[in-house]
Amino acid sequence: MSTPHRPGVTGSSPVIRSMQLAMHGLFVLLLAVGTVRAVQVGDHLPWVVLACAAIALWYAAGLVAAPGARPLVGRVWLLGLVALWGVAVLLSAELSWVAFALFFLVLHLLPRVPALLVVAAITVVVIAVQLADGDGGSAAARVIGPSFGALVAIGVAWVYSRLREESEERRRLVHELTVARDDLLSTYDELAVAQRQAGVLAERSRLARDIHDTLAQGFSSIVLLSRAGLAGDAVRLRGLIEQIERTAATGLADARTVVQALTPDELEEAPLPAALGRLLDRLHEQTGIRTDLVVDGEPRALPTAVEVALLRIAQGALANVRQHAAADRVTLTITYQDDATQLDVVDDGRGFDPSDTPIRSNGSGFGLRAMRERLTGLSGTLAVESTPGDGTAVAASVPLGTGATA
Repeated sequence: MSTPHRPGVTGSSPVIRSMQLAMHGLFVLLLAVGTVRAVQVGDHLPWVVLACAAIALWYAAGLVAAPGARPLVGRVWLLGLVALWGVAVLLSAELSWVAFALFFLVLHLLPRVPALLVVAAITVVVIAVQLADGDGGSAAARVIGPSFGALVAIGVAWVYSRLREESEERRRLVHELTVARDDLLSTYDELAVAQRQAGVLAERSRLARDIHDTLAQGFSSIVLLSRAGLAGDAVRLRGLIEQIERTAATGLADARTVVQALTPDELEEAPLPAALGRLLDRLHEQTGIRTDLVVDGEPRALPTAVEVALLRIAQGALANVRQHAAADRVTLTITYQDDATQLDVVDDGRGFDPSDTPIRSNGSGFGLRAMRERLTGLSGTLAVESTPGDGTAVAASVPLGTGATA
């Protein structure tokens, strides 16, 4: 059975609202039928019509005043409605069946125990009126009919109460899940930023150690040997120059070792086109997006810095396709020219406005800027063409022989 509610307050689900509308419709229908039958019988006709009109107006007033009304107002309205019905049923027994609609209102608006007592009292009134009317039919039917109607109303009210409780519970759970999801996403974003910062610091620390232990010490040795040569005689000068040469050669080898350590694993295991193909295969396997790799020109080994830059730009562009484009197909083209190498990534996704790509607080929006900064040291260029709803094309071009030595 429901906790007290105001008349006319809509439920929290379509089923609840439908049941409340059915309850109001049932009341109007039974009142109309009872009024017509009472008019046909003709007893106390003016008073019966007046009582029925008063019931209708009182009921309509309750529905109008229901939004925002306090529970006490709803209960007073209900008692007034029951009192008016009591007067009407004493004037004409034909209005006794309006009690069936009253059962639902009583069970809906009053607490459990008072509601059952009022339902029992209304049932007694209906039975008494039916027995007093004595117009055909057995006495048992006049008792069983109202009693059965009251029991049915109690059962329906219990079902309504259970539906309402389950609806409220579902709404509460959905709210809690939404809050938990938002907290999880916020925590994930914070963790991603922390991991990115920790990775940057760790990489800087590693590079600092490598440079200090190799290049810096080698340069220090060269400086000391050079000073000794400048301060010594010509006899020792040749030996010092040989030592400087060996130290410089060792430093160059160490520098190449550091650079090699920065080369992506993809490029160590395969040439650039094969590494790009694996990126596309991985994107297709994880998202279902159709991918195509086009190699234009004769593939050849490029300077390490160029291959690393193009691979990272391809990774960034494909990451944007995965996260933002909602594309069905993406084509990656690597073009080998005599004096330059170009990488094109074209998708058929939702597109965007390239002039409106701010860097957000969670770090998103940094991709295009990072691509341009990566190409700056190679004298390369990045072009982005996109229109909302019409896909995106990203083109990176790196000239060979300028800032791209191995």
